[in-house]
Amino acid sequence: MRKIVFLIIFLLPALCAFSQSDDELVPVVKYIYSCKFDSSKILIDNFIVTKPNSPKGYFFDVLSDWWKINIDRKNETLDEKFNDKVSKTVEVCDEVLDKNPDDFEALFYKGGALGYRGLLKSIREKWLSAADDGKQALNLMDKALEINPKNKEALLGIGIYNYFAEYVPTRYPFLKPLLIIFPKGDKVKGLAQIKEASQNSKIAMYEAHYIIAYLNMNYEKNYNEGEIYASYLSNLFPENPVFERMLYSCFVGKSKFPEALEGWMKVREKSKNGVYGYNNDAVLRESDYYITLTMLKLGNIDKTDDYIYECEKLNNKLDKDDSSFKSFTCLMMGMKSDAAGDRKKAIEYYKKVLDMKEYNNSHKDANKYIKEAYIK
Repeated sequence: MRKIVFLIIFLLPALCAFSQSDDELVPVVKYIYSCKFDSSKILIDNFIVTKPNSPKGYFFDVLSDWWKINIDRKNETLDEKFNDKVSKTVEVCDEVLDKNPDDFEALFYKGGALGYRGLLKSIREKWLSAADDGKQALNLMDKALEINPKNKEALLGIGIYNYFAEYVPTRYPFLKPLLIIFPKGDKVKGLAQIKEASQNSKIAMYEAHYIIAYLNMNYEKNYNEGEIYASYLSNLFPENPVFERMLYSCFVGKSKFPEALEGWMKVREKSKNGVYGYNNDAVLRESDYYITLTMLKLGNIDKTDDYIYECEKLNNKLDKDDSSFKSFTCLMMGMKSDAAGDRKKAIEYYKKVLDMKEYNNSHKDANKYIKEAYIK
C-alpha cells in the first residue's frame, strides 16, 4: 500500500519528463523499450558529447538504467550507477537553472530524474529519502507546468496523478490524512488524459500504453482493454519481457487459459535459456506459477509437478515474508494433493494458507476446500 502512495508522488514527475526531446533522441526510446541498451547507449553518449550542457542526454541515460532495473527489480547491482547518473542529470539541470530559473526543460528533466530516483527508493523501501525526492520533484513539475501547461507529453504524468489521487484515498481511507496536502484527483479524467497521451504524444506514447495496460490489469480488472494495450506493446517490442508478461497475465484474467499456457511456456523457456530480461528467478517463478494455474484451470493438475515444486522452491528463495505467490502456490499444492487423493496432505496445505496473510480470496478458497475436497 505504501508503494501505491509513492507511485502518486513519483510517477507524475518521472513520466512528464519525456517531453520536448530532440528528434535524434527519439530512436533511443525505441531501443530502450526493446531492451537494446547497447544501441541506446551509443546514441545517448553521442548526444552528450555533442551537447554536454543539455540535460536531455543525461536524463535518457537515467531512463535507460531505470528500465534495466525495471526488468529485474530484485537485482540491486545497478542502483549505485543509476543514482550517480541521476546526480549528474541534476547537476547539469542546476547549471541551466542558475542562468534561467524558468527554463522549462531543465525543470522537467531535473524533476524526472528525481522522480525516478524516488521511485527506486520506494521500491527499496527507503521511505524518508524517497519522500524528499518526491517533494522536490513535484515542486519542479508544478513550476514547469505553469510555464507550459499544454504540453501533451505532460498529460501522461498529470493523468497518472489524477487517477491515483482519487483511487488511493477511496481504496485506503486511512491514508487520507497523508494526502491532504495534494490536490484532489479525478480517476475518469486521469484515464482520459493517459489515453490522450498515448495517441498524441511523441515520446511518452509507449509509456502511456504501458500505464493504461498496467492500470486496467491491476486496478480496473478490465482485461479486455489491458490486452489491447499490452498486445500493442508486445508486438512492437517483442524483446521486452515486461510487456510480454503483461499480455499473458491479461490472458489469464480473461480466462484464455490455452493461450496463457502457451505464452507462459514461452516465457519459461526463455528464462531457462538465459535470454536477457528473462534470466532471473522472479520471471522463472512467475512463469511456473501461471503455468501451474492454467494447467489447473484446464484440468491438467497431474502435469504440474515440475512447475509447482520449482515455484515453491523459488518462493522460499525470493520471499522472506508472506506473499501472494506463496499463498496461492500453497493453495494449489493442496488442490494437487486433493486431486491425487491425499486428503490429509491437502488439508495441511490449506491450513498453511490460513496461517499466511490473506491475498484476494485465499482464505475463502482454503476454507472452502477444507470443508469440501477439491475435485479436478
